[in-house]
Amino acid sequence: MAHSRLNSHSTFGKMIRTWLRLLPLLLLIACSILLLEGLPILNDPVLKGSGLPFELLITWVGIIMLPLSIVVGIRILRKPISPVYRFYHRTFLLITLLASFWGLLSYLLAGNWTFSFSNTDRFKGSEQAFSVFRYFTAIIISLTIFLLIVFGTHHLIIKMKKK
Repeated sequence: MAHSRLNSHSTFGKMIRTWLRLLPLLLLIACSILLLEGLPILNDPVLKGSGLPFELLITWVGIIMLPLSIVVGIRILRKPISPVYRFYHRTFLLITLLASFWGLLSYLLAGNWTFSFSNTDRFKGSEQAFSVFRYFTAIIISLTIFLLIVFGTHHLIIKMKKK
């Protein structure tokens, strides 16, 4: 009796761990769908008077989930077995950390939660600040995709050499 109870807890624990590993990917997909749909609610503030639109919050979550879904979802990255895989693991975590600061840095650059930039004499909210915002966003997304391609290619080469 005790053995079957232990087995059911073990199976339940595995199921929970599986869902937790899938959660970043599911959130990434949900964020992408919501943003692509362009629903009018995206322009509404998360909290009245906050000025923080749902669109920004959803984008921010999506940008964080992109590298996190990779490092959590791929077993060899989740539990690296060699220095090279530890490098990939740490680099994806570093990108996730950078993505976590995306919204705050963007707010500091724009001076508002809607990320409206204009021609101004000050740096905050200027066209130069917009360039920094654009490059920072592009670096997070591009670096994630580039590293995923490099990792995938490297992993395939290692698998092919073993055969």
